[in-house]
Amino acid sequence: MKGFGIFLLIVLVLVGLGFGGRAYARHAMYTRAVTPERLGAVTPANAGLPFSRVAVETGDRTLIGWWVRARADSGTTPPAVLFLHGNASSISDYVALQKFFYRQGISSLVFDYSGFGASGGSPSLQNAVADAASAARVFEDSAGKGARKIAMGSALGATVLMQAIDSVQPHVDGVIIEGVTASVGDAAVRDGRIPRLVAPLVEDIADNVSAAQRVKVPLLAVHSYADDRFPFEDAQRVVAAVPAQYSLVRHWRKGHSSLLASRRPCDWEPVLRFVKVGALPPARLDTIDQCAVEARLAEAAAQKAAADKQAAQRAAVTPAGSTATSAQPPATRNPTTTKKPATKRPPASR
Repeated sequence: MKGFGIFLLIVLVLVGLGFGGRAYARHAMYTRAVTPERLGAVTPANAGLPFSRVAVETGDRTLIGWWVRARADSGTTPPAVLFLHGNASSISDYVALQKFFYRQGISSLVFDYSGFGASGGSPSLQNAVADAASAARVFEDSAGKGARKIAMGSALGATVLMQAIDSVQPHVDGVIIEGVTASVGDAAVRDGRIPRLVAPLVEDIADNVSAAQRVKVPLLAVHSYADDRFPFEDAQRVVAAVPAQYSLVRHWRKGHSSLLASRRPCDWEPVLRFVKVGALPPARLDTIDQCAVEARLAEAAAQKAAADKQAAQRAAVTPAGSTATSAQPPATRNPTTTKKPATKRPPASR
């Protein structure tokens, strides 16, 4: 009887540890999953951009966003991007990105999730997912008739977009995910917030691989080959589950979401083509660094120009080694001129 009581006590302790461990692990997944940031002082006006302030109503919360509209080309409504930003940031951190899109002829709407920037409500992943659905409806209604519409999420924004895919994709022509994690649980294990042994016992709060199975619109994934937070393999796992058309581009700028730091169109070439015309790279896994390709082509052109110049200089040199000059007609003698006889010198004095 005493032995049974000890056994029962051990079982109860293990059960308690199990439930406690699961609760701890679930809380740990939320830690750093959503970290709000206050709105900064920079607005699109500081970058000389025309913009309008947008209020998005979602439940009992009001989200604040900025529309920057590109100029229409020949009466055609420019394509538009709904941008879902990363963690620990606000829309004021993406003014330079909106300026880049504007210069490429692309309109953009960037909004802050609940509790971020000047948006109301409390910050949470669930609220952010609901926010994305509301913002997508406003985006479709205000992008302009005939505009090509793309939703793009970066880092946390990629997770929010994937978790909200059912409610976002009806309002857009395609989606872009940049710097995506396979799941919030995986990221928490890598960060050391959840012990690896406990992770299988905990329900993941955001499994992007499972969410990818519900994607019905074309998807472009962009990921650094040297992302120091979410490995490239995470992006491979996500896109492999997508039943719709997709391509995964591995770019060569080191670091997490490092593409956003670049303002070179060649770095963004696959994204710009997808946004403007819907073209995906022909290969499902594309590892071409377009900037490096352009640099090699420019170097080859410079080398050819230098070689042509040297060849032209060699062609202008005579076989004897003297530089050729413009030909002059040979001097002609006057036939009426007679040669004077040479005058004799007087003998030198001694």
